[in-house]
Amino acid sequence: MDVSTKALYTICALSTVVLRIGSYVFLRWIPGHVLPPVIFTAFGIYASVFSILYLSKSAYKVAATSSTATATQPDDVEVTENGETTGLLVKPPATIEATETIVYRKKGPYPLRTLLFGLPSPSNGKLSLLTFGINALLALGSWDLTFHSHYFHPEHDLSFSRIGYVGPNSAKLLVREPTPEHWPVTVWYAPNTPTVTKTHLVDIIPSLSNETDYTTVINIKKLYPETKYRYFTSSNHTGTFVTAPALGKRPTGGKFTFLTTSCLKPRFPYNPLAHPLSIKGFKILGQMLDDLQASFMLFLGDFIYIDVPRRPGTDVESYRQQYRQVYGSPDWGSVSDHLPWIHVADDHEIANDWDQGKSGVFKSAMDPFLHYQHAANPPPVRLGGETYYSFTWGSSASFFMLDTRTYRSPNNLPDGPTKSMLGTQQREDLINWLTKDGGSADHGHGEEAQWKFIISSVPFTKNWHFGENDTWAGFLWERQQILEAAWSIGGRSGVVILSGDRHEFAATKFPPPEGSRWARGKGREIAVHEFSCSPLNQFYLPVRTYKQIDEEDIAIKYIPDGNHKFGAITIDSTNEEQAVLKYRLFVDGEEVWSWVLAAPAAGKRAGLKTKLKQWT
Repeated sequence: MDVSTKALYTICALSTVVLRIGSYVFLRWIPGHVLPPVIFTAFGIYASVFSILYLSKSAYKVAATSSTATATQPDDVEVTENGETTGLLVKPPATIEATETIVYRKKGPYPLRTLLFGLPSPSNGKLSLLTFGINALLALGSWDLTFHSHYFHPEHDLSFSRIGYVGPNSAKLLVREPTPEHWPVTVWYAPNTPTVTKTHLVDIIPSLSNETDYTTVINIKKLYPETKYRYFTSSNHTGTFVTAPALGKRPTGGKFTFLTTSCLKPRFPYNPLAHPLSIKGFKILGQMLDDLQASFMLFLGDFIYIDVPRRPGTDVESYRQQYRQVYGSPDWGSVSDHLPWIHVADDHEIANDWDQGKSGVFKSAMDPFLHYQHAANPPPVRLGGETYYSFTWGSSASFFMLDTRTYRSPNNLPDGPTKSMLGTQQREDLINWLTKDGGSADHGHGEEAQWKFIISSVPFTKNWHFGENDTWAGFLWERQQILEAAWSIGGRSGVVILSGDRHEFAATKFPPPEGSRWARGKGREIAVHEFSCSPLNQFYLPVRTYKQIDEEDIAIKYIPDGNHKFGAITIDSTNEEQAVLKYRLFVDGEEVWSWVLAAPAAGKRAGLKTKLKQWT
């Protein structure tokens, strides 16, 4: 084998290694945007070199060679025609006869080398085609995950509906209908009884326009608390929901459950046989909803991944298409027909680690968020177009849903009073909500809520040590202001932070500093707790990034693995002396961990009794 042929074999093997490792990471591990160009380039090089080697290869090799030479000396006399002989005056030269024998042997197929490194087999065409086919399928799968849904499933004709925020006397219904032949769209509702005898007209929508991507939100009013209803649309959509308890009232039976998670990308991990918009996390969750009996889903951001694995564009339509593809998933109905969804935005709805405020692509990115998510969310805390919200669920819980992207300072600024994730106004509204007994009923703040939930798209703890500047670890001064406000109400409500973003799960405790004015006696300490859970359908990090480094953020539990995670939180206020919170973590369809906390019952000012803690 000459030097040039050896070089071609080396290039063929190296391009195979790059292609196969890159494809595995991309299709099954992390669908990073840098990988498709690497994979496609490696395959282009591989296909070219493989073709040269395959077409120029020989199936045989020289096994042995031998040669012989025979010299023949003519006689010194010559015989004439009549049989007489005569002597030759000049002796003729000897005759030399040379023979070379070459033995060829068929080359071995080298199946291991061929299949591992993608090299053409010297003697087995089927093996050569098989190893080439493996590489071609990996490249095709990478193309499929990167481009297929964009070009073949834009979902322009998507028609769907879903329930968003549900209050004690009303519910928000999002409707999308782009087909003029189906206009006007009529909406009715009725109590969800075995036999519907009478329906109530909600609204008749004459038409819809591209200005809102053919969506609108209807407010279903005049409902009764804690009642199950079914809605109907003339575009052939239906679903059920249960209204919230009346303000200041405990849920019937004393319990209610809600869900929380974040981060999803259709068809990941990659399955070539699955629909391009399939979402396995939806399937898993949908199969468990009957048992969970959840009142609503709090989705904590990264509902779309505009920049993973390839940004289709920066215009409004590129962002709208991403939302349509999630809502157009064949698995969406399994988690939306009977479960209200409430949303906050995070970076991948805009761009990775977004910290540029309202500049750049922000306007294009927020257009579909406003139409598809914001419009169906709880009432904003302020009515000036802000995208942070607050609502209550009877006397059991009050929620403040943060906007961690619109108002944040650049992540790389030094920490201090001038650096903020929330902006001054939102921070003041949050602290006011935390510290006031009743808050403002107009903004959905309950009176003496047993539990107060701060909803943050990014983790509150500083125990994560990868990309921490994008989390509250990069905004510790502001975080301290929030913690102090939360500690100050320790005798009245339990405070829990719910977050996502990390593609891992971690539970963290934030106790007040020992000896501080917020610290209580033994058994009466009121700490803030965080449960950070994701993803619902995405990759999880292959390296461990969460670690306790001090006594400010105390690690309770860390579970990094799993492509499909969500938390179920049950508030149990049947005990008049305590309201119990149970957090259950589900990973890939199995309950793997739970934790129990307790807070004072509604209206109680007494300090918290001994806190319940339980591993299961």
